[in-house]
Amino acid sequence: MFFSPPSPQVWAQGLSAYWTLEAFMEAHPEQKEKMTAFSRRVQEAAIPIPDKDGPASPLRIAIVYPGFEVSDYWQRSVRAFQMRLEELRIPHTLHILFRQGSQPEISREDMDQIREILHRDPDYLVYTLTTPEHYKIVERLLALPRPKILLQNITTPLRRWDGYHPFLYVGFDHMEGTRLLAEEARSTPGPYVVLNPHPGYLSEVRGDVFIRLVSGHGPELRDVFHTGIDRRRARLATLDALARHPDLIRIYAATTDIALGAADALLEKGLQNQILLNGWGGGESELQALRQGLLSLTVMRMNDDSAVAMAEAIALDARGLGSQVPRIYSGDMVLVNAAMSEETIAAMARRAFRYSGLPGDRP
Repeated sequence: MFFSPPSPQVWAQGLSAYWTLEAFMEAHPEQKEKMTAFSRRVQEAAIPIPDKDGPASPLRIAIVYPGFEVSDYWQRSVRAFQMRLEELRIPHTLHILFRQGSQPEISREDMDQIREILHRDPDYLVYTLTTPEHYKIVERLLALPRPKILLQNITTPLRRWDGYHPFLYVGFDHMEGTRLLAEEARSTPGPYVVLNPHPGYLSEVRGDVFIRLVSGHGPELRDVFHTGIDRRRARLATLDALARHPDLIRIYAATTDIALGAADALLEKGLQNQILLNGWGGGESELQALRQGLLSLTVMRMNDDSAVAMAEAIALDARGLGSQVPRIYSGDMVLVNAAMSEETIAAMARRAFRYSGLPGDRP
């Protein structure tokens, strides 16, 4: 479970495979105007497509999401996506696969389910990247004329895919969210540990970037743990970290499940008010933990915007206006901490969950 902190050379090699959002914009300045116009479209109310401009037959859309996470990001995304498509009056059929199991690795059963989805010949496939297996699958699909691929939860394009890129990279810039958390961490110097998921993309852009951004600014890295996106393993790693480093003042958690597992361990040891612990994403479970004093802060995504962006991109493409869709859509994020008033947090939640709704809003 325990890994040594990555060297700067390892970090650089990992992230050099991707365009950062800033570097991509510099290399592709023609994308800036598209991104600005598309972002306005996402924020505004839906404009229904006239029947004469819509697709001749219902669009076939397939979605493959992780089903093992506590985070409600994926479930909310489906709800917001469906609602926006309905508002746009896009005829469609939706086939959704929430992968089962507690690990991100793709099993033979997963592959059979993915093949079954592809046999339906979807026009669009919404997918995500977490492990090398995901990359291999997407790389094969990109070589085919269909389906068009929307990669969710990644806004840093792969350089090697520049010649045959996905239809849309969509989500919230992990590096920007990490930067917000790192800026806050610089104000509280002292020993800390990092709890990362499995080695791979999320560990690089959330955990390793955090280490780099706070290095030399006060926080002192003690250890890095790779727990997977697994609440139980995160709890065990935190207990281990507390035993190894009784002087810790901060635990940096790279995902919701990891943060809640760390919170379980701190509560078990009666240290929930003594060690700073962040969430990552600002979903319902994290906001509840924040209210209970189990988390100190979190970076909160304007959750539903990424799903709205996917619906709008498909709507434009269905009208023959796919050239107006930017390569990347990156939604807004804000820092939320336990000292904020309930009214302030509630206002942010209403904006973030404008389609998927707050608990009291759901039927």
